[in-house]
Amino acid sequence: MKKIPIILLLLLVLSSFGQAQTLEEYLVAAGENNPLLKARYAEYQAALEKVPQVGTLPDPEATFNFFLKPMERFMGYQVGDVAVMQMFPWFGSLEAAKDEASYMALMKFAGFTEAKINLYYDVQTTWLNLYETEEEMKLLEKELAILQSLERIALAKYQTAPVGGASGTARPRTGAATGSMNSSSAGTGASGMAGMGGGSGSSSPAPAGAGGGANMGGGMSTMATSGSSMVDVILIRVQVKDMENRLQLLRDSRRPLVVAFNNLLNRQPDSPIVVADTLLPAALPASLSLIQDSIRQNHPMLKMYEWDEKAREAQLRMARLMGRPMIGLGLNYMVLKPRTDEMTQMPMGGDNMVMPMVTVTLPIYRKKYNALKKEAAYAQQAALYQKEAAERQLFTELEMQLYNYQRATSNLELLKDQLQLNEQAIRLLTTNYSVAGTGIEEILRQRQAVLSYRQQQLEAITNQHTAVHAISRLMNTQLFAGNHDNTK
Repeated sequence: MKKIPIILLLLLVLSSFGQAQTLEEYLVAAGENNPLLKARYAEYQAALEKVPQVGTLPDPEATFNFFLKPMERFMGYQVGDVAVMQMFPWFGSLEAAKDEASYMALMKFAGFTEAKINLYYDVQTTWLNLYETEEEMKLLEKELAILQSLERIALAKYQTAPVGGASGTARPRTGAATGSMNSSSAGTGASGMAGMGGGSGSSSPAPAGAGGGANMGGGMSTMATSGSSMVDVILIRVQVKDMENRLQLLRDSRRPLVVAFNNLLNRQPDSPIVVADTLLPAALPASLSLIQDSIRQNHPMLKMYEWDEKAREAQLRMARLMGRPMIGLGLNYMVLKPRTDEMTQMPMGGDNMVMPMVTVTLPIYRKKYNALKKEAAYAQQAALYQKEAAERQLFTELEMQLYNYQRATSNLELLKDQLQLNEQAIRLLTTNYSVAGTGIEEILRQRQAVLSYRQQQLEAITNQHTAVHAISRLMNTQLFAGNHDNTK
């Protein structure tokens, strides 16, 4: 017998682990299949390809010249020449350009990381909204079943409502009422005859009159009891119709959530989705100081502006180096044919010549280089300000999420006590209704209150998990449902 609880515990743990892995699997699928995330990563890869483009020397230039009529020179007739020139930027220019391109690529990677954590957050929040919708549907279905049970009870009370006094069955009360009316009529007739004969029978009408009044009171009581029972049935049916309408609206609202979730995973819109059976209260991922440090160090938006600042620093360094001369080295190969000296008639020259060449650019127009340096300096300053503004914005969002978490936690504690009190009141009212047949309006009000509290409780725990996932997104850390969820 001791093995049975152990087996049940193992099954509970395994089912909880399997459910906890569900959201993680959805996140992995979203990261692999989402087209927007793929686009961001392709942009990062494209930015990486710029590094070798700017980090290499410019292509050498080759020049070929041919004379249609050989040019006469002292060393012979020049047929043509071939020149090759390679330009070299100033020392350090290529490294500065590579640094700038590398930091630009890191900015793209930061954008990819931000898109990834935003995608994960969208998957998590949509999954939580689906959980909230399905749990609220369960609440309404359960409440609808309770209302239908109350309707059957009230209808049974109406159908078995007594026609006569306060106790007894319907049929005996009908016969007693008829007998009372007959005796009352007889007494009245005898009294009338005695009055006409001048006899002393005046004491008979009083009991007859009393009997007639009691009978009328019993009839009014019967009408009131029957009317109250029918009103109870109508009131309950109004609540049932309202509950059915709300349930249908929830079922209709689930469809867009399913489509949105599957689109995030790049799946078919009607693919089935598994949500948790129960969400337990969630804890904050870390202390406040650790959360703030993690935001400063890990959030991709801050990283992006940090890389932007370094890229502008490299751009400024490259702008300074571009204002210095470029040096070109090359060779000029001249093709010569021998020529005959007119005086001596001796062949002369004919040896080809090789001439080294050196070229230097003269950056004398300084306005554009000064503008390049100012542009880089202003861009670097803008990156600093943007980083500061983004950090303040992130900490503002953190405070809002901490407030949402604290509010949801407080609501959960308060709603727990309110539910206990209202459920106790419902039990007492239901017992009183079963005995006395009164108080259905108060029962319905209390049931509406309990349903509202349970919906608020469901909303509070969903908001709590949403706040925790939002804080994890700010920290650039990932929390899965297994950290906070549990199955029944």
